[in-house]
Amino acid sequence: MNLYGNDMDETTQPLESALAWTVAFDPAEREFIGRTALEGARGHGGGRCLVGLVLGDRAVMRAHQRVITPAGVGEVTSGTFSPTLARSIALARVPAAAADAGSVQVEVRGKLLSARIVRPPFVRHGRTLVEI
Repeated sequence: MNLYGNDMDETTQPLESALAWTVAFDPAEREFIGRTALEGARGHGGGRCLVGLVLGDRAVMRAHQRVITPAGVGEVTSGTFSPTLARSIALARVPAAAADAGSVQVEVRGKLLSARIVRPPFVRHGRTLVEI
């Protein structure tokens, strides 16, 4: 679940917040405020996207920490420690070209730590959905 004010707000569009499923683009003749801008963003393929991160090191990711990717710099939007995974997990907004990067670095207290990009959700019904 996205956290309003962190993972999404009035400055992010639904496609950048993994909420494309909430936008009804069909039928094509259906008009709504912002349709032209969203279709442009959807067709462009650039911009930013929301990804899940699992930290490999002992630390806890928190909001506003820098995420260094091969395609540029992103930012942790929300993060915490997962007792189920026994690791720090986070959602981060990164350049769309970095979504398939596999591994990134997160700046935690001035140190660059390794993290993996994963597809949320991390856990469902007590079952781990990401590789540790």
